Amino acid sequence: MYNTTAAPMANNSNHVQTGKEVNKVYKTNDLSIFKQIDGNRVPNLQHIKRLADSIRVYGMKCNPILVNERMEVIDGQHRLMAAKEAESFVYYIIVNGYSLNEVHTLNLNQKNWSKKDFMDGYANMGIESYIKLRDFINKNDDFGFSSCIALCQNIGTASTRTLACTSSNKLDGSAQIFEHGTWKCGDIYLAQDMANKIRMIQTYYSGYNRQTFILTMMRLLQKETFDFNEFMHKLRLQPTAIVDCANTEQYRTLIEDIYNYRSRNKVSLRY
Repeated sequence: MYNTTAAPMANNSNHVQTGKEVNKVYKTNDLSIFKQIDGNRVPNLQHIKRLADSIRVYGMKCNPILVNERMEVIDGQHRLMAAKEAESFVYYIIVNGYSLNEVHTLNLNQKNWSKKDFMDGYANMGIESYIKLRDFINKNDDFGFSSCIALCQNIGTASTRTLACTSSNKLDGSAQIFEHGTWKCGDIYLAQDMANKIRMIQTYYSGYNRQTFILTMMRLLQKETFDFNEFMHKLRLQPTAIVDCANTEQYRTLIEDIYNYRSRNKVSLRY
């Protein structure tokens, strides 16, 4: 057992000062005493292998894992799994009262959790919205992660894009709803219907799964004045008409021109 104390500091009187003992560092070869906390992210197997190889070559460094009083791992599950693979020991510190909230807070501050990690963690905890999102992403793997979030929310607006894409170290604000486990999935059947229709455009436009294009199409598909079948008919007449655009406004203008091709009664799709 090792005690953690601050390094001695000399003052002008040549007196030695020591810091207050806060936690104790323990060492154990019995790695079976540790438990994985429900909702923690899915381990990265490649990272574990790299850590295990490093432990075999250089030994275990004094970088303790954090566990709560139930021996659930709060921080350091990759180090623990690497130690098991390398048949090594670990150092650990017990911090009472820590739970999944502290896991997320630690990893938000360390910037090493992706939105997929949060999704998997909350889905594994049984939170329905995240389970639906994970199933949707697996079924629509040609679309990007943020685009799938927007589709499942059924809202192709700039604010949705911010929620889906922005990451912040702040613990409040809409950008953190997804990370906090309070994100709500919309109509999953509507999401899949929109995804299927957008995918039909692939024949005429290889960039059908660009996020800006998806957001544009989501808004159009929910407009009463937009007839998707009519749009596909006009695309067949102009199979090379869709090109990459810089933003949703440019895409809407382009799509409006395609939609009104050879039409007497022009329809505005930009407002």
